[in-house]
Amino acid sequence: MNKQPTVSICSITYNHAPYIRQCLDGMLMQQTNFTFEIIINDDCSTDGTTEIIREYAERYPKIIKPIFHRENQYQKGVRGMFAKYVFPKAQGKYIALCEGDDYWIDPLKLQKQVDFLETHPDYSLCFHNAMVHYEDGKTIDHIFAKLQTKEYDRQELLKSWLAPTASFVFVKDILSSSIFQKVQTSKKLIYGDLPLILSASYCGKIYGFYDNMSIYRIHNGGAMQTHSSIPIKLCIHQIECRKIFKKDLKATFNDKIGRHASIAIAHLHHGKIKTAIKLWWISFIYAPIDSLRWSIKYFYNALNSK
Repeated sequence: MNKQPTVSICSITYNHAPYIRQCLDGMLMQQTNFTFEIIINDDCSTDGTTEIIREYAERYPKIIKPIFHRENQYQKGVRGMFAKYVFPKAQGKYIALCEGDDYWIDPLKLQKQVDFLETHPDYSLCFHNAMVHYEDGKTIDHIFAKLQTKEYDRQELLKSWLAPTASFVFVKDILSSSIFQKVQTSKKLIYGDLPLILSASYCGKIYGFYDNMSIYRIHNGGAMQTHSSIPIKLCIHQIECRKIFKKDLKATFNDKIGRHASIAIAHLHHGKIKTAIKLWWISFIYAPIDSLRWSIKYFYNALNSK
């Protein structure tokens, strides 16, 4: 009888052929006193990623459990690959995340995080620091965030994004919580790491480690680089998060929604008139005071920079 894994390492990938070997090697090098599985969803890659995953799955059939699609799910309009395809197959008590273009560099990463969660059952998720690596070779690599080894509350995590996705290890029970079910069924969220860690914060406490145990890779094909070009969807994402999560986060989300008013004005100056008007109006409708404050701040800074 196969022993149920303690950790399910969950990954999603699409056209990550230059990076996927590093990702899988970082998982496979983990030194643990427990078993783990690797569930990796390949969204119909066309650059050789699929073939590399098949190669690894053949070498490690008891560990690597790939998911392949006949059609690209993202192009079909499917969002939330983790929640739709990967999480339902996870058998572990804990889930660790690492997308196909990131990778782990500490062979004891999983052991350290699982040891913490096992001895601190009042915590639902822990994360650690990472090195940000730029593939263009023009930008100097740097540490993801100025972290301390301590407990973090949801306000800290929301105001300044401190937790790299590839550092998450969390209790699987979070996925069945009522608040995460709202996240999972939303069609307006365009990325899931912040909603996930906020969901976890309502299920238990959150702990962060100073240690740098992974690489967060920045490249043109990355998800966040894609999302950064669609500010209207990002603003709607923030509005949806404010709706899902409790009142103690309302002021912070209002500030984030209002910040899009200044982004809209910047778009106007670059000739993107339709986008600018629509973005500013959405920001103002949902967070009027914060939108006006950020608009005034934009013009004030512009005048003082001359």
